[in-house]
Amino acid sequence: MKDRRLFWFSCYDLEPLKAKSPSCGGPETWAESEAKILEITGVFRDRGVPQACLLNATPEAAKAHADLLRSLDAEGFHIAIQPNVPGFRYPTYDKKLGQYPPDEQREIIKLALSDWEDALGLTTTTYTPCCGSRSNETHAILAELGFRQVRMPAPGRFDPEWPDRCTMGVFPAPFHASAKHRLLAGDLPLLVFPNAGDKTGRYARRPGYPADLRGEYEVGERTWEMYRDIIDTHLELLIMLDAPIKWIGTNGHNTARCAIQNVEYAVDYLPQAAEKYGLELVPMGPEEVHAEANKIGGF
Repeated sequence: MKDRRLFWFSCYDLEPLKAKSPSCGGPETWAESEAKILEITGVFRDRGVPQACLLNATPEAAKAHADLLRSLDAEGFHIAIQPNVPGFRYPTYDKKLGQYPPDEQREIIKLALSDWEDALGLTTTTYTPCCGSRSNETHAILAELGFRQVRMPAPGRFDPEWPDRCTMGVFPAPFHASAKHRLLAGDLPLLVFPNAGDKTGRYARRPGYPADLRGEYEVGERTWEMYRDIIDTHLELLIMLDAPIKWIGTNGHNTARCAIQNVEYAVDYLPQAAEKYGLELVPMGPEEVHAEANKIGGF
């Protein structure tokens, strides 16, 4: 019998302050950041699924919110790392991560992880690259450093100005990364989780960037219709392809632009969609999903 489980964890990036994150942006103040973290985590707490919320903290956010993040970790939320490059140790690094040669990437990631661990006293095996920036060597570096899961933006991104951020060719379902090329599946002990994104061509964040399930859209029915289309077509594709691991998550950031009404709508629609497609929605963190993938095998 085909596996009808749909694994779910939603991902929210905690950026450094906007003034020190010139490329990707961030909250105006740490007070704004904290307020948004409390709103987002409240959505998952109120629904009894803290294990379905992954907070990807930059080292700067980890330091600013250390007590809060440690308490959320103890409560069952998942805390991972997302170095914002440029932004990390601003203004030391002025390029995207994937634009650095492999040795410098390795050093940046090691430094970021050290800062993150020093701030929180926690460990993590899950990594999110800022804006999806990576090179063909990045996944092997992450595996070498002990990471077991990595997040990717939605497949279909086409950005000639920033080829390190393109996601054309990325699989729509979780897959094991390759040491040979970032667009290949392989045998690295690193599971790639790509965001669910628009596959219809009806929606785009901007030219070349498919819409995903982030909360930073105008609140209202137009956005919620888009969410429903993205979720429905993603589940249809996972079922049609009989993806070995079926996974979905919503996403957003620690800024005022991430509307909590949108977060709530996407989170509340997921169980409705799973039921409609005959899937069992299973909330669990990235390491737990990876363990399930290993049980199934066949990658």
